[in-house]
Amino acid sequence: MAIVAGDLKYYLTGAASNGGAQADPNAALGNYRSSTQITDNVDNNLFDDVSGGEASAGDTEYRCVCIQNTHGSLELQNAKVYLADDTIGAGNAVSFAVETPATANLTNGNAQTVGNESTAPTVNTTGHNGAGSGISNWSTATTYGTGVAVNIGAHDANVGVSEIIFVWVKRVIGAGAAAASAVNFTVRLEGDTAA
Repeated sequence: MAIVAGDLKYYLTGAASNGGAQADPNAALGNYRSSTQITDNVDNNLFDDVSGGEASAGDTEYRCVCIQNTHGSLELQNAKVYLADDTIGAGNAVSFAVETPATANLTNGNAQTVGNESTAPTVNTTGHNGAGSGISNWSTATTYGTGVAVNIGAHDANVGVSEIIFVWVKRVIGAGAAAASAVNFTVRLEGDTAA
């Protein structure tokens, strides 16, 4: 049976080991895949609310999620990541970067780790986190056609059975941002699948 959306699981990061306990979205700052899946269409499932002070001064924050192909036998071919359903609002922005783990650890490896939500990960590099690892530059792609392919570092263009990739998300709130509710965006991994 072909890969369906439910086979691509989205997890928080920030665990001390692959699949370890870590349920706080504010602590999803890289390292290993957590056991906590991200629940779609839930407030604050990745970023917290923006305070009045943050909106006044402007604020840039980062989070890292892990996506795993949990299909039992098929790889996601020609896989790309992009943003969909962006309602972040005028003067604000969301972008992302795709990170692949070391090639020896494609199913249980880790991403780089940042010290706090205001610290940017190192992007646009290869070999930074083990042989064969890599991370793209920031992107604002909103379609599969313009999305970021996973063939970064020594990784191929597919996400194999049980393989993981990491996606860093940067949320920029412009100085003087107006109050808003129901602000959201979707990080999407898409590709081809055998039947």
